[in-house]
Amino acid sequence: MPDDSKKQKILIVDDEQNNIRILAEVLKGKYKLIGARNGNTALKCAASEETPDLILLDIMMPGMDGYEVLRRLKADVNTQDIPVIFVTAMGKEGNETRGLELGAVDYITKPISPPVVSARVRLHLELCYYRNHLEHLVFERTEELAVINKRTRKEITERKQAEVELKRHQDHLEEMVEKRTTELKTANKKLTKEIEERKRIETELQKAKTYLENVFKKAESARKTAEDANRKIMESIRYAKMIQASLLPNLDNIRLHLPDSFFIWMPRDIVGGDIIFADSVDEGFIIAVIDCTGHGVPGAFMTMIASSSLRRIIKDEGCHDPGEILKRLNFIVKTSLHQDTEYALSNDGLDAAICFVKPEKAGLVFAGARLPLIYIRDNEVNVIKGDRQSIGYKRSDLNFEFTNQEVRIEKRMSFYMASDGFVDQLGGENRRRFGSRQFKELLRENAHLPFEEQRDMMLQTFNDHKGKNETQDDVTMVGFGFNRSTRMQDKKKKTSFFPVIRNPARP
Repeated sequence: MPDDSKKQKILIVDDEQNNIRILAEVLKGKYKLIGARNGNTALKCAASEETPDLILLDIMMPGMDGYEVLRRLKADVNTQDIPVIFVTAMGKEGNETRGLELGAVDYITKPISPPVVSARVRLHLELCYYRNHLEHLVFERTEELAVINKRTRKEITERKQAEVELKRHQDHLEEMVEKRTTELKTANKKLTKEIEERKRIETELQKAKTYLENVFKKAESARKTAEDANRKIMESIRYAKMIQASLLPNLDNIRLHLPDSFFIWMPRDIVGGDIIFADSVDEGFIIAVIDCTGHGVPGAFMTMIASSSLRRIIKDEGCHDPGEILKRLNFIVKTSLHQDTEYALSNDGLDAAICFVKPEKAGLVFAGARLPLIYIRDNEVNVIKGDRQSIGYKRSDLNFEFTNQEVRIEKRMSFYMASDGFVDQLGGENRRRFGSRQFKELLRENAHLPFEEQRDMMLQTFNDHKGKNETQDDVTMVGFGFNRSTRMQDKKKKTSFFPVIRNPARP
């Protein structure tokens, strides 16, 4: 195994530990890898004695984003020559141009292709090596030529002095001329050698130029290969969106049981880590909001596990108790991912809010795993907090008993469940969070409106707050009330909340 001190060093900067681990798996063994979870740590690593040869930099990070990190690197004379490749989930439109204008040498979008990452890292490290090598050669030859020029100037001065001496000493004219002629011949030989050496250097530079042109051609080929790979990946993800959307409840069927309701499901990427679950049972209906680890493809995989597990618990096992549903869901997720073992590779899970609504008994039972239930009664905001226990993670208690909390349903009450994507969204010039307090006030101010109008108001407020900022996370929200009839349909006419496959457009 090569000595780590001789390996080229790569600094990986990403606020998600899982993303650092994925890149480390791709590059391990070939390079010395350094990880940083935020911009400040990255700048310290870059300015340390172990200056990295290459930096893989995420753009979206809390505090200092990737663009600011790159700007500071280029502003520092000690780090301005370190090549930086952006590795980010942000799309190329506009973002790639901005990154290259700031000084990045390349732009790789997530999810990554290991062969593409390896090829681009190797390419840019080779370019950096040859650039530094050529600069070193030019510096050495420049120093040598400076010495020669100084020596030549000195010899010219001595020759002038000799000519003066010849005039002053006519008796030694021939001797001095012969002596100086000999010295000039020696100097000319040296000068000839220096000229030949300079020509040799120029030849080497031309060869290096030809080599770099070939390298750039290979880089262009690699770029086209990466674009083809990215296109195939995006096609797969778009099809995955259709599959994920088919897991969502059918809105028309939901409104048979909840005529006063609205639903918002907006993945940050094409697919997301949030999911809405709803199903009718004998005594009423169950509705849940699930917020899984991460977003994008990893989050979507977790929603598949969560959705199938809830169907198994509610439909196959006949469990309708929200607290018990969360407990069983915790067991299934934790054991399915082997996160109840010491050798588990992942540490993923979810937060959830579940309501069992019994319209005939005018009652509602709620249980939450970190997500709350908010309800408005008489223009007053009430919050029922979920237990401070997430589901499925390595540190989640396998035997934790989730708490059921009951609420009596009254006319003109409104209930809301949401993931944290809305309240965590950054907005405005100062990039401030929307915040829980402002979110609850927004619900209170609009609770009297019809639910479709409430949905429009929530979306408009979200977009106004976000402005030109990137969407931080998946945004999912459920709102429902009982201003109209909530009687259950006849059992013979009962319709499942889940369609076969439907249009995957966002609700």
